[in-house]
Amino acid sequence: MEILDLYDDFGQKLKETINRGEKTEEGKNIMLSVAFIKNSKGEFLIQKTSKEKGNRYSSTGGHVMHGETGLETIKRELEEELGISATEQDLKYIATFKYPKKNCIFNVYLLNIDIDLSKIKLQDEEVESVKYLSVEEINNIINKGNFLESHAYIFKHYINN
Repeated sequence: MEILDLYDDFGQKLKETINRGEKTEEGKNIMLSVAFIKNSKGEFLIQKTSKEKGNRYSSTGGHVMHGETGLETIKRELEEELGISATEQDLKYIATFKYPKKNCIFNVYLLNIDIDLSKIKLQDEEVESVKYLSVEEINNIINKGNFLESHAYIFKHYINN
């Protein structure tokens, strides 16, 4: 069972935990970290999630585990999902915000790096495929409802603004 810390609506850690998947009370939030990877052409590395994870497009991210920081989480997720090692200096912090539709706090990062897609090691249970897409292509996928809703929100409000 994965244990998550709880946070208030401003992203301050509470002295409480919850098992992943359990419902949270109003004013108590789980925390997630998300990174958008941008190459020198201005394209973003987008992943298609596995069938078990909904078979939708998204960026890289995951839950902040008990005792972990948002930065530690995104570094772990990049390594687990894509086999990408990123340092603190590689990751540009964008924002931490309360997602309006759920009891979630998101940390948002941008990773500016050119990655050879043939060198990516996909985590099969999470990621089906990856590809670089332009802002226009991502917006088209979002408009068709095929992008993970929270990641679409982050893209429109914090990455492509």
